[in-house]
Amino acid sequence: MSGQRSDELLGMGSGITRRDFFNGAMVASGAALVAGCGAGGDGGGPWAPSGSSWTGFGGVGDYAWSNGNTQAVVDAAHGIRDRLYADPATKPVDEDFDLVIVGGGFSGMTGAYEFSKRAGTGATCLLLDNHPVVGGEAKQNEFDVDGHRLIAPQGSNGAVVPRPGYVRGSFGDGTYDIFTDYYKEFGLPTQYDLEPLGGGAEKYELTDYHFGPMAPAWENAYATGYHFPGKGWVKDPTKDGFANTPWPASARKELDDFVADRRDGLAGVSNPEAWLDTLTYYQLLDKLGYGTEVRNYIDPGIAVGNYGVCGNGISAYAAHRLRLPGTTIKDKVISSSDIGLVSFPGGNTAFMRIMLQRMIPGAIKTQGRGSLAAVGGTIDPAKLDRPGNKIRIRSGSTAIDVRHPGDAATADHAIVSYVREGKLRRVRAKAVVMASGGWVNRNIVADMPEGHRNAYGEFHHGPVMIANVALRNWRCFDKLGFTNTRWFDALGWQTSIRRNVDMGGAQTFTPDSPTVLTFYIPFLHPELPGPQQGPAARARLFATSYADFERQLREQLTAGFAAAGFDARRDIAGIILNRWGHAYVAPQPGFYFGRDGAPPPSDVIRKPHGRIVFAHSELLGEMAMAHAMHEAYRAAGQVMDML
Repeated sequence: MSGQRSDELLGMGSGITRRDFFNGAMVASGAALVAGCGAGGDGGGPWAPSGSSWTGFGGVGDYAWSNGNTQAVVDAAHGIRDRLYADPATKPVDEDFDLVIVGGGFSGMTGAYEFSKRAGTGATCLLLDNHPVVGGEAKQNEFDVDGHRLIAPQGSNGAVVPRPGYVRGSFGDGTYDIFTDYYKEFGLPTQYDLEPLGGGAEKYELTDYHFGPMAPAWENAYATGYHFPGKGWVKDPTKDGFANTPWPASARKELDDFVADRRDGLAGVSNPEAWLDTLTYYQLLDKLGYGTEVRNYIDPGIAVGNYGVCGNGISAYAAHRLRLPGTTIKDKVISSSDIGLVSFPGGNTAFMRIMLQRMIPGAIKTQGRGSLAAVGGTIDPAKLDRPGNKIRIRSGSTAIDVRHPGDAATADHAIVSYVREGKLRRVRAKAVVMASGGWVNRNIVADMPEGHRNAYGEFHHGPVMIANVALRNWRCFDKLGFTNTRWFDALGWQTSIRRNVDMGGAQTFTPDSPTVLTFYIPFLHPELPGPQQGPAARARLFATSYADFERQLREQLTAGFAAAGFDARRDIAGIILNRWGHAYVAPQPGFYFGRDGAPPPSDVIRKPHGRIVFAHSELLGEMAMAHAMHEAYRAAGQVMDML
């Protein structure tokens, strides 16, 4: 069969997939593109900085032109790495602010939110974000499928829900306290209803949390199919000790022990947390007698769960924080009955939007009242960067240089240089919060002291891609009798049919209902040393076109479900890719507790450098919403001391 004929059968080039990103002119890529977000284009609608054949279709709604690291965002960022921008010292200062925040993810937005509450009348804060829409990875994709609006997360996803009896500090190690404080401050519910089920869907246990079915300990709760090359589907393999899988008997025994967490590597170990931070997770698996199949089985979960690399690239203590088998510490309480979980349709975008609306009233045009009103509605860009606002948010702005005008120890301000609309601009601030990732900070803080620079050298990162595939129905899953899938021969290693939170007026969810399959996709290189895995994975992520990834996903779904009636041309309504080149920090041994008598690198980074403060979630070894809030709250206190 010719390649063209194969593409036709796969539905490549289907209208909804390509309609919007070819709607406007194909605009040249580069830093200047980022500035045009929301500007008028073809037919008066928005033209797309994401309108490139590499970035692909972005969906509809507020985030249509901001799906992951778009080509424009990547090109602008690589301009810093490649030293493509003019010397900022040649330009005069344009504006003065009390505080400038670089980065619009949860760290930056939390810093701005705290400033909005703590700073006095007349105080000013400018937040610079390099994306078309603020939010970092806390953004969503939206599809219009035959009149149904479907929403799925671009990245950040899953939050704890403090129940009425919750006591501050009773969950985790205290790093969730700021988030749970905000949760109560926002007046959010302590429990959520899920959309009603019908048409046969009620016979399944459907996940309402994307990461749940990925966890070995939770998989048994869901009807699951494993797809093997040449063999096809094996149903519920964990329930019979992997008996029907093609793995050899010895591997099946190891996998069964692993999923059940039967092998204890910590018995008799004093100070087990610190000990776990002295070796990689692979080294721990070796000590427990687990072989290659166990590594291959868990590596995708490690990479998308929080670290972006394989088990030989992370500390075993990092694996403990993911609650992976072999790292369980006896009698350690790691959860509370007063805590639940929630995964909104668009992931943690909900919390980001609530925070935005609270610090800039009217930033989101809402319909209705209540704490969750901001989750819907439409962002009003004109409200974000208005003169007179205490908080001003300037999207499409790539910071390229941050420094003090002289000696950092005695300086009373710092200068932030950034590029927007193709022009270099400079602002003066009494304090600066670097809420961007460490890979950015070490490239743009020009006068960073050696101690901070060396500490940042200890931070390694891995990528992930979140692919959202809108389906017109999920009858093929129902026909096969499972709703959770794991693949051993395809790009997307896992996905599930998901039951959403009822945000009001939800229709009954049946196998005939449209839905979105969310694939958290890793790019694994277990053959490389840990620090080399992230760069190699990013090279694959960035070198592959939208069309190539689209084809792989269509081929995967066709191979798995064609026999159950699936037709990619008919049933796929749209595919959105969200590429995150530095999605996760990959903490190697010694990251958490230090090594060779040296403190952990994060302890060094938390110390202010003159007027510059650093705040991002990777300092806690996991890039997560609650951790970002925790670090930003600390940074806000340091800033207020300066001011």
